[in-house]
Amino acid sequence: MTKKTVLIMDGDTASRNFMARIFIQKQCHVLETSLGMEGLAFAWRDHPDLILVDPNITDLSGEELLRKLRADARTASVPAIALSSDPNPLRKKACREAGFNEYFYKSEEEVPLLMDAIDLWLREPAEPPSEEPMDENKGGQLIVFLSAKGGSGSSSLCANVAMNIFQHKPKARVVVLDSVLPIGSIAFIVGYDGLMNLSTIAALPPEETNETFFRENLPELPAWQFRLLAGVSDPEKTSNLNINRIGQIIQMLKATYDYIFIDIGRSLSQIILPLIRQADVVALVVSADMVSIVLTRVILGYLQEKGLPPYRIYAILNRVVGFEGVSKSEVENLLGLSIQNTVPYLGGNFSLANNQHIPLALKFPGDTTAMILKEMASQMIGMADRVRAESQ
Repeated sequence: MTKKTVLIMDGDTASRNFMARIFIQKQCHVLETSLGMEGLAFAWRDHPDLILVDPNITDLSGEELLRKLRADARTASVPAIALSSDPNPLRKKACREAGFNEYFYKSEEEVPLLMDAIDLWLREPAEPPSEEPMDENKGGQLIVFLSAKGGSGSSSLCANVAMNIFQHKPKARVVVLDSVLPIGSIAFIVGYDGLMNLSTIAALPPEETNETFFRENLPELPAWQFRLLAGVSDPEKTSNLNINRIGQIIQMLKATYDYIFIDIGRSLSQIILPLIRQADVVALVVSADMVSIVLTRVILGYLQEKGLPPYRIYAILNRVVGFEGVSKSEVENLLGLSIQNTVPYLGGNFSLANNQHIPLALKFPGDTTAMILKEMASQMIGMADRVRAESQ
């Protein structure tokens, strides 16, 4: 791994030394200064991989400093984190608008979030997925999203990761199936209000729902870059769902599309278990609270009993509970499972994007999470490819 260079600009000696020790432990080369103008000179001369700034630095405001960094080609794309003693939301807004990728308040509660962000920005970039043509004989790759607790964000993540597939595979055919029972939620997230859904299709004769049907009739959502098979719209229709058709529908989707994303949410049942067993990747979404972690341990034990190998699990820590909660390392220790990626606390950004039916990457293109979602899509593509290769 290439040694990373980190630039710290902070007038508080104790804070600067504290952060320097953290980066040194991460095997980084550290540059330090208490002055903004000197920090600019270091940044343009040494080309750091990450810049950490206290916006209250004395000789130059953090906002003006970032504007200068973003205006220069040498530092225009270098990630910058604000670590501030100012908790004012207006200051946070001003810093984000000036070009900071992240803004954290100097407090014990935000240390886990800061560490997650640092790990993200210092991470080596993932190998780009192969652009080799997909083997049609394999059938599409199946990526299933599930969680052990409601409100963990599996539906939002499923839709937004699926949307990012086109960033890596522009010609790939992608479909999202909402199988959360009794009522699906992805149709609302993406703004679909049509009548076609899992229940109406399952009621059709099998001979009518062939590859041509699924290729030509599923609603296309241009902003989301995928087609949708919406979930059941109300509990009464769920009770009438012809579950015997689910297997055939999945097989037709696999024959028609390159990537099939299925949102299960927390509706784990004997109906759903066959989908998990045949999945190439199982995206397990965990929120950073003890109830979610305890329930996730139960789910992991159940999946292990049913024969799901751990290498097919892609674990996501989604910080939907905000600045509180368990750290990533604590979650890993409690679950005995590596977390592949962490979604930082987004405040109301995800809810706002969902309410406006816009992908997060389009609504907030400069947000760190937009990059994380793109990275998740890349990692899941690579993981699914490895699973297919090992199964042959």
